[in-house]
Amino acid sequence: MVVLLSVLLLLSLLANAALAYLYYSNGPEQLLSCEPVTHCSYPDFDDNAQIKQTFHKDMENRSKVQQCPKKNFPAKWVQDKGRFYVFSNDTMDWDNSRERCQDLGGDLVIINSSEEQKLLANQIRIIGAQTLYWIGLTDSRNEGVWLWVDDTKDHLRFWAMPPDDHKSADNPLGEDCVVLNGRTTESMWGDVFCLRKERSICEIPCS
Repeated sequence: MVVLLSVLLLLSLLANAALAYLYYSNGPEQLLSCEPVTHCSYPDFDDNAQIKQTFHKDMENRSKVQQCPKKNFPAKWVQDKGRFYVFSNDTMDWDNSRERCQDLGGDLVIINSSEEQKLLANQIRIIGAQTLYWIGLTDSRNEGVWLWVDDTKDHLRFWAMPPDDHKSADNPLGEDCVVLNGRTTESMWGDVFCLRKERSICEIPCS
């Protein structure tokens, strides 16, 4: 009987150890190993224990959602599959939006699948912003040839309406840059004037 109890106690200790390992290897701490390659860094944990404690509590409460702590870049950070999506709150034209994404260590978002499109659309709904967001798609080099910022051709079709490169007196250059339209179902794509000031979505790899 004593031997049986000893075996059961040993098995219980091993089970608890396994559960503890799974928690610490897959819990909030794991997110700290996947930080954005960005100049917008997290607080210095070593120098401020209070910041560290607050950050860890925040990680537990919000799971995968990150907030950039840099005050001059108001944005929502969302981590998914080894990358961060950064949804800006302020507005810039397409070129300046892309520059800022590059300064953060990434670029304007490239949408590679319907799953990724749905993820971004869902986040826009959560934000609740009925507005436009720049993505990394343009035909500014060659009209009608839509290229992502990594120079790959677009093979997806999430247009709300076929792009028409509409020109006017106020917009003689036409519509060469693409937005996700937060006012439409599933935030479908639209071609607009590149000098418009809109929000943006950056895509930043994890380090």
